[in-house]
Amino acid sequence: MYKRQVFDNQIEIEPLRIDRPFSLGGDSGSLIVDSGGRGLALLFAGNDVDATYANPLRTVLTKLKVELLF
Repeated sequence: MYKRQVFDNQIEIEPLRIDRPFSLGGDSGSLIVDSGGRGLALLFAGNDVDATYANPLRTVLTKLKVELLF
């Protein structure tokens, strides 16, 4: 039996066009940035069609006790 998992405070990203997914298989771990190149989230899942899921970057950095330097 599978244990149900709940992910709170995550980001769901929908593509602008259904024929152009936001993410593809193998993209997990990618840094998602805004139009200014600032990191927003860390991609962790998607379905190659209509949804991508990401962890807010501030949460990831805090939990790992690290900071971005650039």
